[in-house]
Amino acid sequence: MYGVFFSGLYTGISGYERVLATVQVENAAREFAEDILRTRERALAGSALGFVELSSGRKGYRVYRRPNLVDKKRDFASAGSSALQFSSIPAYIIKFSVNGSPSATGVFVLQHEKFRSVQAKVSLQPVTGRVRVERVSL
Repeated sequence: MYGVFFSGLYTGISGYERVLATVQVENAAREFAEDILRTRERALAGSALGFVELSSGRKGYRVYRRPNLVDKKRDFASAGSSALQFSSIPAYIIKFSVNGSPSATGVFVLQHEKFRSVQAKVSLQPVTGRVRVERVSL
């Protein structure tokens, strides 16, 4: 009797952890997309010096307003989201021209380290700089 109860409790806890992981990945992907768009908007406004730089350890990124001025640092090891990482990075630096065209395009994939099937794709389109966030369900 207790075995059934504890197995049901474990299933409920692991299900909760998976839902929490999904929310973490989706929120981090949305935040990353917003930071890319903000950098693009600054370039369109005439400030083409800003860029987004992904960490070489795949655990975060930095948004630069100018080459030596960090506007925002997003480290996935802080704020309780230590289990996130980029699993696919087409480029480590994203810059925009004054007409909004990105220097790098492709699909950036964020995934949870424990639940590897919990992923979100952030795609950056060529020429237009359009950014899309897509949840991946496996």
